[in-house]
Amino acid sequence: MECLAPLQFLSSAIMNFYIQYLQRSEFLRTEHKNDYHFFNTEALDSKCKQEDGNSFAKLRRWFKGVNIFEKAYIFLPIHACQHWSLAIISIPAREYEAGPIILLHLDSLGLHTSRTIFENIRRYLKAEWEHLNQADVPVQVPIAEKIWKDLPRNIQEKKIQVPQQENDYDCGLFVLFFMERFIEEAPPRLRKTNLDRFGRKWFQPTEASRLRDSIESCLRSISKKQKKAFRILWIMVHFQ
Repeated sequence: MECLAPLQFLSSAIMNFYIQYLQRSEFLRTEHKNDYHFFNTEALDSKCKQEDGNSFAKLRRWFKGVNIFEKAYIFLPIHACQHWSLAIISIPAREYEAGPIILLHLDSLGLHTSRTIFENIRRYLKAEWEHLNQADVPVQVPIAEKIWKDLPRNIQEKKIQVPQQENDYDCGLFVLFFMERFIEEAPPRLRKTNLDRFGRKWFQPTEASRLRDSIESCLRSISKKQKKAFRILWIMVHFQ
C-alpha cells in the first residue's frame, strides 16, 4: 500500500493488480470480453533502445495459446527510463476492407520515443504473422484477406496527444486510466475516424490522479473480505 501514498510511483504489482481488476470488472462489456488482450507489465520492457534478436521469443511467452489477431484491442504497458506509457494495438474487423491495423501510443509526459516503440511492436506483429502463416493448418483470422496477405504494409501508427500529468510520479496512474477510459469509450472495432474522440481534452488530468484513491479503496475492500473469509474458515476448522 505504500506506493499508493501521495507522491509515490506505482509498483508493477499495483499496475498488474488493476489490469486484472479491469479484466474482471463491469468496464468490459460481457459480449466483448474476449475481444481484449492485456499484457502485464513484464511482457515488454522498452529500454529506450532497440530490442535484441530474442525479443519476439520473450514476448511470445505472454500470448502463448492466444491468437492476438482475433482480438479487437491489445494493451501493452511500456516501462522505460523510470516512466510508464501505453501502447494499444487495434485489429480491424473483416468487414473493414480498407482498415489497417492501427498502433497507438499514449504518453502522459511525452518521454518515450514513439517511433522506437512502434518499430518494436511492428516487428512483433510481423514475426507473429510469419509464424502463423507457417502453420500446417491455415489460421482463421477476422481480418480482410487482402489486408492479411500483406499485413506488414497494412500497419499504421498514431501517437495520441493525450492529457498530460501535472507531476512526475503519476505516470502509472495515467496508463491505467487510459485503459479504463478507452475500454469505456472505444467502439467494438476502431476505425481511423474514431481517433478524434481521444486527445488533449479527453479528460481532466486530476481524474487520472484520483485513481490512486480508488485503487487503495479497492485493495482495502478486497483485504477486508479475505480476512473475513479466513476467520470463517478458521472457525469451521476448529469447531468441527
